[in-house]
Amino acid sequence: MKLKTNCAPQRNVHAVPILRQNIHYLLLLLLFSASTLLASAQAENRLRITGRITDSLGKAISSVSVTEKGTRNATLTNGNGDYAISVANNQAVLVFSSIGFGTREMPVGGNTTVNLSMRMENSSLGEVVVVGYGTQRRKEVTSAVATVSPEQFNKGNISDVAQLLQGKVAGLSIARPGGNPNGGFAIRLRGLSTLGANASPLVVIDGQIGADINTVDPNDIASVDVLKDAASAAIYGTRGSSGVIIITTKRGGRIPTLTYNGTVTAEQPGMFTPHMSAAEFKAAGGRNLGAETDWNKEITRTALSQIHNVSLSGGGGGATYIASLNYRNVQGVAINTGFDQLNGHVGVTQKALKDKLTLTVDVTANRRSSKFGFDRAFQYATIFNPTAPLRTTDPNLNLTGSGYVEQNFVEYANPLAVLEQNTNKGEDKRLNFNASATYELIKGLKFSTRYAQQTTSNYRWAYLPRTSFDTRLLSGGSGFTRNGLAQKQDDESLNRLYENTLAYDTKLFGDLGVAAVAGYSYQDFENKGFLIRAGNFLTDAVAENISSALDFKNGRAESNSYKNGSRLVAFFGRLNLNYRDFAFLSASLRREGSTQFGENNKWGMFPAISAGLDIDKLVDIPTVNSLKLRGSYGVTGALPPSAYLSLFLYGPTGRSFLNNGVFGPSYEPTQNENPDLKWEKKGEFDIGLDFSLFNSRLTGSFDYYNRQTTDLLFNATVPVPPYPTNRRWMNIGTMENKGVELLVAYDVFKNRDFTWNSSANFSTYSVKLSKLNKDLAGNVIGASNLGSPGQEATQITRAVEGQKIGIIWGPIYKGVDANGKFLFADENGKETSSDAYKTQIGNGLPKFEAGWTNTFRYKNLDLNFFLRGSFGHDLVNTYRAFFENSTPTVISSYNVVKSKYYNPALKAGQTFSSLYVERASFVKLDNATLGYDFNFKGDKTIKGLRVFVNGQNLFVITDYTGVDPEVRYSYGGNILAPGVDNRDSWVRTRSYTFGVNLKL
Repeated sequence: MKLKTNCAPQRNVHAVPILRQNIHYLLLLLLFSASTLLASAQAENRLRITGRITDSLGKAISSVSVTEKGTRNATLTNGNGDYAISVANNQAVLVFSSIGFGTREMPVGGNTTVNLSMRMENSSLGEVVVVGYGTQRRKEVTSAVATVSPEQFNKGNISDVAQLLQGKVAGLSIARPGGNPNGGFAIRLRGLSTLGANASPLVVIDGQIGADINTVDPNDIASVDVLKDAASAAIYGTRGSSGVIIITTKRGGRIPTLTYNGTVTAEQPGMFTPHMSAAEFKAAGGRNLGAETDWNKEITRTALSQIHNVSLSGGGGGATYIASLNYRNVQGVAINTGFDQLNGHVGVTQKALKDKLTLTVDVTANRRSSKFGFDRAFQYATIFNPTAPLRTTDPNLNLTGSGYVEQNFVEYANPLAVLEQNTNKGEDKRLNFNASATYELIKGLKFSTRYAQQTTSNYRWAYLPRTSFDTRLLSGGSGFTRNGLAQKQDDESLNRLYENTLAYDTKLFGDLGVAAVAGYSYQDFENKGFLIRAGNFLTDAVAENISSALDFKNGRAESNSYKNGSRLVAFFGRLNLNYRDFAFLSASLRREGSTQFGENNKWGMFPAISAGLDIDKLVDIPTVNSLKLRGSYGVTGALPPSAYLSLFLYGPTGRSFLNNGVFGPSYEPTQNENPDLKWEKKGEFDIGLDFSLFNSRLTGSFDYYNRQTTDLLFNATVPVPPYPTNRRWMNIGTMENKGVELLVAYDVFKNRDFTWNSSANFSTYSVKLSKLNKDLAGNVIGASNLGSPGQEATQITRAVEGQKIGIIWGPIYKGVDANGKFLFADENGKETSSDAYKTQIGNGLPKFEAGWTNTFRYKNLDLNFFLRGSFGHDLVNTYRAFFENSTPTVISSYNVVKSKYYNPALKAGQTFSSLYVERASFVKLDNATLGYDFNFKGDKTIKGLRVFVNGQNLFVITDYTGVDPEVRYSYGGNILAPGVDNRDSWVRTRSYTFGVNLKL
C-alpha cells in the first residue's frame, strides 16, 4: 500500500479537547518526575551510616531499633547485630533502643561507621507489661503479674497454646493427663476460685475479651501476661475471679522479614496400664481362645506429626504489617486419631495525621479437622482377653459378623474393632476480627475505640456401623442393636465486643507521673446448636445421609436444639500514680451488669487498690539493684456458666403415646427460678516482693495471697415439693484459699562465650469450703461415684463444709484375712470385715508445685531443659479399683490389672477402699532442647538460621502405678471431684522433635 502525498491536510477536531483533557495528567507526570529527581538528588546527598551493635560481652544484639532522632527514619539490626541507615547529614543523631538495654544516643559527626556497645539494664524492671486496658513498665506494677516471652515458651510438639506456659508461671497449673492430641488442658490459677462458674482464666487476645485461646497459633504469639491477683484482674469485673491470661500477637516491623518455622515429631506411648500377659491370664483361670495378643500394641503406633509456619512482616510509610500461615498435621498414638489444622493471621497497623491516629486490624481464621477415635479403647485394651485373636470366623465369638472377637460382658468390647470400625470426627472453625482506632487528642490524652467479633462453629459426626458391638460409644445403644446408629451435632457461637476508652498519661510538678483510663464496654453472646441421633439404616453406605435412617418413620429418632444469649455492659476506670519511680499507687473500679443474673441482682461493683514502694531508693543496701514491696486488695466476680439459669423453664423430657396413635413430646419443669441469683464475689489480699541483686544476676519475686469467695454459684439439689423440680442454681456459701508463690532466676555463669541461667518457681494453695448456706440439706456437696460395672453407688469423692476441697472418701484398707477377704478399719482403727466406717483417705489436689529451668549457651550452641513436679496429691486408680482381682468372677470376664499392689491371696469381690488410692507425686523431665544458631556474616539474604532437637516427657519419677500421675482437676466434669484417674484416660506419651527456624 502506498501513502498518498497529495492529500490536503485535514483538521483533527478531537485533538484539542483530548489535549485539554490530558494536560493535567502531563503536568502531574512532570511534577512526579521532578519530585523523583529531587528525591534522588537528596538521597545522593544523604549520609549512609553502618555499624554493629554488641552487648558488654561483645556478643551481637539483634532487633535493636536504630532511629534518626526527630524523624520516622528507622531500621533494625540483623542477626549479626549489623545495621545500615541513611541520614540527612552529619548533624544527625542516632537513637539505639532494645528491650533489656538502656537507650543510647550517638551523634553521627563525620563518621560513616558507628559501632556501639549497649549496657544491659534490669530487664525485668524495664520490660513493658500488658495489663487490663493498657501497659505498664515492670517497675510500676503494683500487683501480681507474670510475663512469659517466646524465648521462655515450651518447645517441641505443641498442639495447644496452653502447652507453651506449662510450668512457667508460679501458681499457674496446666495439666492434660495422657497424650490425646484432641484433648484440652485444664488450667487453674492459684487453685480453685469457683464451684459452678468457669474455673479457667479469662483469655484476652490483643484486647479482645473472652477470645478462644486456641484461635491464635502458638507461632504468632509475641508475649503472654498473666494477671494472678484480684487487684490486677478486677478491671475485668465478673470474669476475673479465675485470673486473666493476656496474649499479645506479633506485629510487623519496618524491615521486610520472611520467616519459616518447621518441626517434625515422632511420638510413642510411654507406658501402658500393667495387666496380665496371655500366659498369666491362662494360669489364673482365664478362658483360652488360642492366641497371644497385646491389645495395647494393636491399637497404637508411632505417631508422626509436622508443623509448618510461614510469616511475612514489614512496613513503610507509617504502616506495618504481618501475615502468617500455619499448618499442623498431628497424629495421635491411637490409630485413626489426630487432626489437620490450618491457621491464618493478618495484622496491619497504620499511623496517620502526623502519627496522632493509629489504626489496627487483626483477622485470624482457624480450621481444624479432627479424628477423635474413642477413648474407651484404652480401657478395653487393658481388660480384653489377651488370648483372643485379631480376627475369627467362630460364630460363638464373631457375634456381629464383623470378623472381630466380641464377648457380651458389661463395659467390654474389642478395642481394635472400636477404633477401626467406628467413625468419630469433627470440624472446628473459628474466625476472629479485631479492629481498633486510637487518636491522640492532645499530648498525653488518647481516645480509643474497638470492635471485635469471634465466630465459632463446631461440627461433630459419629457413626456406629451395623456390625459395631459396643453399646457405650453413643447414647442409645450399639450399631449392632440399632442396625447402624448415627449422630450429628453442630454448635455455633457469636461473641461481639464494642469498647471505648479514654487514657491520659502525664507528669505533674515534674515528679509525679499520672496515668488514667476510663471506659465503656458492651459485649453480647449468642449460642445455638442442634443434635440428631437416629438408627436403622438399610446399608452403612448411606450413613452420611442421616435422613435415610428408618428411625425417623418409627419415632425412635432423637433430636435436641437450643439457642440462648446474654449481654454484658460495664463502666470502668483506673488511676495509676508514680512518684519518682519510688512510690506507686493504683486504684480501679468496674461497675458491670449482666443479663445472666437474677432479676433482683443485675449489677455488681468490683473495686481494687494496690501500692508499691522501691525500698532500694529509700535505703542504700549493698548488692541490691532493686527491692520493691507491693500490696494489693481487689474484688472480682464470676458469671454463671450459661444463660437463663435464674429463670423458670420447661423442657421436653420424653415421649408420650397420644390418642391419635403417634408419639409426641412430653414437657415438664426442668429448672427452678431464682430471681436473687447473683455473681460470685472474690476478695483477695496479696503482698509481694520483687527483687534484683548482685548487678541483676539474681532476680525474682515472692507473693503471699489470701482470698475469700462468697456467694458461690452451684446447681444445688432442692426438695420437691416445694420446688417443681429438684435442681436450682443458687449462691450457696463461702470458699477460702491461701498460698505462696516464689520465682527466682540466677545467672550462674556469664561471659562472652558461655552462659548458664537457672530459674525455679514454687507455689502452694489450700482451698477450703468454709461455709454452706443453711437452706442446703446437709454439709456435703459435689459427691461422685465410682461407676459401672457394679459400683454405681460407691461414693469416692465429696466436698464437706469446713474442710479442704479434694477429699477422696472411703473405708481404710487394713489387709486380707486367711480366707482372702478384705479387712478394713473401724472408727477406732481396729480391723473388721465391714466397710461401714468411711473417712477421708486422700486428697486429689497437690500441696505444692514446682518447676526448674536451666539454659546453657556456649557460643552458638544452647541447651535448655525443664523439670516440673506436683507433690502431695493422691489419685484413685480406677483400673485397679475395678480389675485388680483375679477372682473367678473377674477372670471369667476381664483381664486382670497387675500393679505392684496386686495380691493373689485376695479372693473377694472388688470393694473400694484406700487400697486403690495412691500417692501420685511426680517429677517430670517435661522438655529438653538442644539447638544451634548459624552465623551468616556478610550474607544479606539469610538473617538467621537455627536448628534444634527436642524431647518431651523424657522421664517421670513417681510411685504411682497408673500411666500418668498428672493431677486430675475434675471427674466427669465435676470440679469438686479432683483426684480420679478415669479409665478413659489416654496413655502417657514421649515425643522427639526436629525443628528449623529460618529468617530471611
